[in-house]
Amino acid sequence: MRRLFLSILLFGLSVSANAGNSALLRIVSDLMTMGGHPFVVEEQGNYTRLQLTDSATLDIYEADNYLVVMTVCAPQCSSCARVYNKVGEYLFPLEPSVQSIFPLATMDKETGHITWTDNDNWEY
Repeated sequence: MRRLFLSILLFGLSVSANAGNSALLRIVSDLMTMGGHPFVVEEQGNYTRLQLTDSATLDIYEADNYLVVMTVCAPQCSSCARVYNKVGEYLFPLEPSVQSIFPLATMDKETGHITWTDNDNWEY
């Protein structure tokens, strides 16, 4: 099921007009429009990492829903985490417990557990 979902996500963008309610398809489609060429970097069990652009990655963990962490570095890295249902519709965000300008999420590949760190400590 995950491979089918990723195939639709990466290669079914030509039909994205018909899947207008899919937030994940819109994210990948927008990045491709801006010149990105997404590809699978790692796949282990229920975990998949996509390289969207040189500075953006998408970590996906499949359980009852899809847990998605998008990290962008420009140059400081920051993440956002969201939950999507099995058809790619956005359900709700996951927020760090402490407010941060540059929250960085790390996903455990085996459990899907997210660890947030404060990535605000950088030099001006």
